[in-house]
Amino acid sequence: MLAMFVCVNAHAQINTGSTGSDGALDYSSLTNSTNIVIDMHDHPNGIYQYTYVTIPNNVTVTFIPNGNNTPLTWLVQSNVLISGTVNICGQSVNGVSSQGGVGGPGGYQAGNGVTGGSATSGQGPGGGTDGAICANYNYGNQFLIPLLGGSGGGGAVSSDLGNNTPGGGGGGGAILIAASSSIAVVGSITAIGGFGTTYHGGQGGSGGAIRLVASKIFGNGQINVSGGSACGGPGRIRFDTYDNEFTGSVIGQFSSGFQPIIIPSVGQLPQLTVTSVGGVPGSASPTGVLSTPDAVLSAQQNNPIPIVVSCTNLPLNSLITVSITPANGSPVSATGYNTTGTLSSSTATISIVIPRGGGLIYATAATSN
Repeated sequence: MLAMFVCVNAHAQINTGSTGSDGALDYSSLTNSTNIVIDMHDHPNGIYQYTYVTIPNNVTVTFIPNGNNTPLTWLVQSNVLISGTVNICGQSVNGVSSQGGVGGPGGYQAGNGVTGGSATSGQGPGGGTDGAICANYNYGNQFLIPLLGGSGGGGAVSSDLGNNTPGGGGGGGAILIAASSSIAVVGSITAIGGFGTTYHGGQGGSGGAIRLVASKIFGNGQINVSGGSACGGPGRIRFDTYDNEFTGSVIGQFSSGFQPIIIPSVGQLPQLTVTSVGGVPGSASPTGVLSTPDAVLSAQQNNPIPIVVSCTNLPLNSLITVSITPANGSPVSATGYNTTGTLSSSTATISIVIPRGGGLIYATAATSN
């Protein structure tokens, strides 16, 4: 009898696809405590291609989101050592300012406080609503594909602070660090939701998302996606690795395993697009910014209003949910099915009562396939 044994190298390298075009991110030459701010505007897709990364214990790195507000992605050819701090937290409320905090990279803006009326809701799929619903991260999936940031907290309902009705805290950002060899976290990676106010209702933002991909992940540091104080919910953390030797603290919704897709190729995953609202085509590149709407409806439109959702790589007859978070008032939703088309390309038309004024529209799908 011939017996054949195959041994798998537990520390096999992962191909991150990094070209190394951004060189090394290495601050080891800095001897004093230093705050480094990286402006992401020169990387509109948020993807950095490093040879290696070294952040010493005296360095804190923060980020200015790019114009597309993409998540932050580090593709690294060799090792990552984080002894200092990588901070992609949402912005907290500035005192009792009525202006809601902005999110970290890929995170969502918080709602503003409004004196004498209804406060605005936080942006994002789990945005907080004028003191009634806390910002949450009950969307996406445990694999963090696609990578989504945290949702913003809602602004205050009312206040006895005169014209300073507090806004909410911004959602924590989203980061993917993929290293061909190892990732060591001795310091911290934080994607905490921005803090709201503990009095009169400016809500905290939800925590963001941190995904680490490497052959080995180790260290005794901290990885934190807590929600901001004043009821922000926790975000998600994902380890994809052959060898998890991390002994530090992990604060948030955590999962681990090895899922080899780092950045999905075009057409690899299901995708939903809101293509029209009440017959008005949506923007080809939606921003979700209320000051520059992606679609404008006539005030003469009668409810309910049909919303067309285009589906890619989604089985027919999947349950589609359209949710609307209005700038003022409570969110609404309606469901339907993609009954027209094929697996590769189908559509669903869902009628929903849309509140007057501005708001954000999202489409999600659920399927057992």
